[in-house]
Amino acid sequence: MSGSEKSKAFLYKKYYGYIMAIVIRYMKHEMESEEIANECFVKVFNKISSFSIHEDSEILEKTFRSWMGKIAVNTAIDALRVRKQMLMLDDLNGSDTLHYAVDNGSKLEYQDILLLIQQLPEIQRTIFNLYEIEGYSHEEIGKKLDIPDSTSRTYLTRAKQKLRKLYAQQFNLINIQS
Repeated sequence: MSGSEKSKAFLYKKYYGYIMAIVIRYMKHEMESEEIANECFVKVFNKISSFSIHEDSEILEKTFRSWMGKIAVNTAIDALRVRKQMLMLDDLNGSDTLHYAVDNGSKLEYQDILLLIQQLPEIQRTIFNLYEIEGYSHEEIGKKLDIPDSTSRTYLTRAKQKLRKLYAQQFNLINIQS
């Protein structure tokens, strides 16, 4: 194995979990997430010469992770676009817009939250992730997804309402069983 191949193997092993954690927020199925994560690494390896190396190792680590994270987000969104399942129509009806109170005192684990997010319609899940987790503005989301800013805001509101509803259903289910 050449030095270059060893370096790639090292990066893959070190950052696979990080990339997978980003990608799985956008995709519904783990197998699909694994494929997208691997595609991310192909892009990272192909574009690594364009990454600016900082002399301070701590800053280098942060900027490299951030750079790879953006590649992961963009690759996941591109995959959603290619599948052409980002239809602007989703399964909302009037009852989905009711407000549900969420108990802030509950202790949801990361996996519980991820499962709730994965139950959102694809467009809502994507916008929720971009805005709430990745920190993109509605304007940036609009450009990235080729939708108006107002549509991004609407889908984010619907995603939050749906998450509250899903949380309430899960919480009630847990109380009934105990």
